[in-house]
Amino acid sequence: MLIYKVKSEMMRIGKNKGKTMFYAAPVAQDKVTAKQVEDRIINLTALSRADVRSAITALAEIVREEMFAGRAIDLADLGSFKVISTGKRVESRQDVTAETLKTPRIQFFP
Repeated sequence: MLIYKVKSEMMRIGKNKGKTMFYAAPVAQDKVTAKQVEDRIINLTALSRADVRSAITALAEIVREEMFAGRAIDLADLGSFKVISTGKRVESRQDVTAETLKTPRIQFFP
């Protein structure tokens, strides 16, 4: 479950300049390690640790390669991954260049 706490920040620009504004920020929680994931898969299946580790490593490499190629990846019940990147707004068609692209990010869709 996601847990949030309320934080405040003094606004430095915009219509609320000088006002203290409040927002919800997620609280950092524990992280499940790769070994813990391996252990759980081993307990739920008849696979060996070497088989599980090889499958996870192969999956990571495939996802990485496909993301670099710009393709979305559907992993069935796990969800899908997609590279998202949009361009900054410019005044003319000729001004659209590689430099106007925002940094690509990977989005996960459960």
